[in-house]
Amino acid sequence: MHSTQRRIFDQGSSVLAKSLALRDLADMNASDRTPAQRIAHRLSVFLIPPVVSAAVFAVLVLGYEHGSVFHRIVVWLVAAACSGGLQIVYVLYLQRMERVTAYDVPERLQRTQPYLVSAGISFGGLMLLQFLDASVFVWGLMWCFTFNTLILYAINLRWKISAHMMGLTGPLVFLWPVFGLDLLWTIPVVFLLGWSRITLRAHDLPQVMAGAVAGVVLTLLQVWVLVSIVLPVL
Repeated sequence: MHSTQRRIFDQGSSVLAKSLALRDLADMNASDRTPAQRIAHRLSVFLIPPVVSAAVFAVLVLGYEHGSVFHRIVVWLVAAACSGGLQIVYVLYLQRMERVTAYDVPERLQRTQPYLVSAGISFGGLMLLQFLDASVFVWGLMWCFTFNTLILYAINLRWKISAHMMGLTGPLVFLWPVFGLDLLWTIPVVFLLGWSRITLRAHDLPQVMAGAVAGVVLTLLQVWVLVSIVLPVL
């Protein structure tokens, strides 16, 4: 009985210590960071999932979307907003209300609600893109965002995985038809982002690797579902 209580106490102390460390890191001024941490912070901000998704959707709209320029702009705005733009606004609101410690929500337990809201926004975007008669490449990626975020939510209930890495490697899968083998040149970017997340102590190596692999595997799984099940029905 005493050993069980001791183990629970130790686990609670460990979680509290990690939470305090993440909070201190989030509150750290730029001048307090090491040069490596400053570089890592810039990389993390530059490659935040909403930025990556907006860029990937821009490529897909230019490559596969038909219709007028106005139609393409509207499709891209909807896709960019519902794949990450509105989500980051929501998280910044939570940060202002002090319900999360930073824009990337470093504490696992604080990610539950944002993930569910994010999935809901992406689903709304999926419906809007269908209404706009967007290309299957465009709404297909939004489909992946919706269901991958729900899977991310389920994983986060038990373990913290890198959403930054999933948000980079997942959308890159949709660029394979556009760039082919040239897409392999993005691998160093994936490694740099992983390094930045570890350097900032937002994740450890297993969490970063799991996020990178899950982004690719889960997106390929969603593509298979679309091609084999959803599109034949539609």
